[in-house]
Amino acid sequence: MKRWLVLLASITPIQGATIVVDPGHGGKYVGTSNDTYQLVEKKLSLEIAKQLAEVLRSKKHTVILTREADAELDKDDLMADLAKRAEMATGADLFVSIHFNGSVSKHREGFEVYVPYEDQYPIKSYALASAIHYDISHEIEPHFRGGSLGNLNGRDGGIKASRFNVIKKAPCPAVLVELAFLSHDQTAKKLTTDAYKDILVTSLYKGIERYLTHASQKASRCSRPRCRRWQKGTVL
Repeated sequence: MKRWLVLLASITPIQGATIVVDPGHGGKYVGTSNDTYQLVEKKLSLEIAKQLAEVLRSKKHTVILTREADAELDKDDLMADLAKRAEMATGADLFVSIHFNGSVSKHREGFEVYVPYEDQYPIKSYALASAIHYDISHEIEPHFRGGSLGNLNGRDGGIKASRFNVIKKAPCPAVLVELAFLSHDQTAKKLTTDAYKDILVTSLYKGIERYLTHASQKASRCSRPRCRRWQKGTVL
């Protein structure tokens, strides 16, 4: 049995949700990379997305992957590619876009969770982001102690609002997760290990289940969330 299946044994999930998992980039849309450790965002996001889909399906959820191979959805127009990904969420309960970050600074590290700015589902999207954020930050520490967040994912970038088209256009609660900075060599090295990737899959799964279990009860008591800062984006 895979390690992440063992880690999930204690969770009692809600069954039957329709979940769209979007592996960021693909085909000629490469994303960021780390040449030292031969990591490419489009490949890594697909690997994580496929593992996440496998465990969600094992818990009786319906999972739609926006891509299942190294291919773009539209070869000629990036905006059309992003729109097609979002359209695949029609009728779904939630949409999660998986990405890895990059920076000109080799010292920048951490994870970030984005919700759509001017979202038609502001409370539910923020509830989904909060659940995933909680489980990423809490799942890492027990396994990799020492330093910020166990010195695995580094800085907690929090929850931010964005105009990223892939989530802005989604017709359901949606988030975009930047799981780590590939430009940070220590993080990139850990991304070559199954242990690191297993924990990322586990934290994403737990966050999704947390949202499905609790968001509907809490949403009626919430007001529009205040995010840490607003980030303009158009091409993710």
